[in-house]
Amino acid sequence: MATASKQKTVARSPKQERSRTSLRRLMETATAILEEEGYADFTLQDLSKRAKVSIGSIYHLFENKQQLVREVQVQFLEQIEREHALVINAIRREGLPLRRLVPLAIRDYSEFLRKNAGMLRVFMQIAPTDPVVASNGKKYYHQSVRDFELLILDRRAEIRHPDPEHAVTACYTVMYAAVGRYLGLGTTPDAKGEGDWDTLIGDLGLMILHFLLGNPDDVRDAKS
Repeated sequence: MATASKQKTVARSPKQERSRTSLRRLMETATAILEEEGYADFTLQDLSKRAKVSIGSIYHLFENKQQLVREVQVQFLEQIEREHALVINAIRREGLPLRRLVPLAIRDYSEFLRKNAGMLRVFMQIAPTDPVVASNGKKYYHQSVRDFELLILDRRAEIRHPDPEHAVTACYTVMYAAVGRYLGLGTTPDAKGEGDWDTLIGDLGLMILHFLLGNPDDVRDAKS
């Protein structure tokens, strides 16, 4: 999986091991607070207290809260890109036919999103007012679309849709919209958790599989 470049934001990279350890603890604590409380309630004072890092040390590394949160996003996206690559490669090694590949890919990718939904929600909430966060998020999204496309297109010969690339992209869009709505990743957070998760994922797998195995012209001909 190719890694999309993201803007690094740490103002000063510490050289001493003790300082690097403090930075790691700072970033891990910042990630935990953001996931627990969201961006609006996140303060550098609370971070300083919980991470046991002085406020002066924080400002030595970062100009402000925004810059620190941008770096949290960069590290988070690099982590989930690595995890996503493992998910994709594990599925690919199975060498499954399309009928088995699609439901498995839908389920594993949806579970991957559910695992990381907390932090994804945070950055989606920030993105409308922070162009750097928005740009990094879009790069990750487009890369994840491409990884999914390449995985399913390994079974191009089994796809009956006349435009396999378009069909697979459409499948990802539908999957992400449905799963994202359930996880509260879109513009309708009130819809979060509606319905049964396992039923949703099972239905998505079947619908997407039928779309790839069928030819839309057959449906259009039946209506004429």
